[in-house]
Amino acid sequence: MRRESDFTRPSPFCPSPERWTAIDGESTEREVTELVGSLVRAVQPDYVVETGTAFGYTAQAIGEALRRNGHGRLVTIELNEARVMEAEERCAQLPVKVIRLHSLEFVPEEPIQFAWLDSGSLDRDQELRRFLPWMAAGTILAVHDTGPQHPVQSRLQPLVDAGFVRSVRLRTPRGVSILEVLADGVKSVR
Repeated sequence: MRRESDFTRPSPFCPSPERWTAIDGESTEREVTELVGSLVRAVQPDYVVETGTAFGYTAQAIGEALRRNGHGRLVTIELNEARVMEAEERCAQLPVKVIRLHSLEFVPEEPIQFAWLDSGSLDRDQELRRFLPWMAAGTILAVHDTGPQHPVQSRLQPLVDAGFVRSVRLRTPRGVSILEVLADGVKSVR
């Protein structure tokens, strides 16, 4: 585990990135992974979708939270075959299914009750637009890399401005936004 300051420089948005830790520059900060697991414990979802599995650390945290909840399952999506295999091994005893697929090709099997979007940064707003029809008003989701050094937040802002979601952005080194869906099953979002 390394200090996040090895990967993210101090900024006015997050002046002390050394307070967070990460496995590498791509994986979610460990403290954010713990937050995602805690959100799953608090929200008590039956069906969770994660994009950008990477090595499966956050998938593992979600799977452990679902197991502690006593119900629910996670479908996590990753393109890289080696990472899929590592995540499958890490989550083998958990209610987690790892799928090798581009997130924008994934079709949810039921209503999404929680989502963690952490795939390629240019895809996250498109993922949210794609998955909104499977989300009811009140669905909570979280999006990684929404700090000002990433393009994600500006790409999500039109969805906030249009009233599809509301957002709270946390000042973690890479940024994480917690969103609430404001309308049932939005069918068309431009």
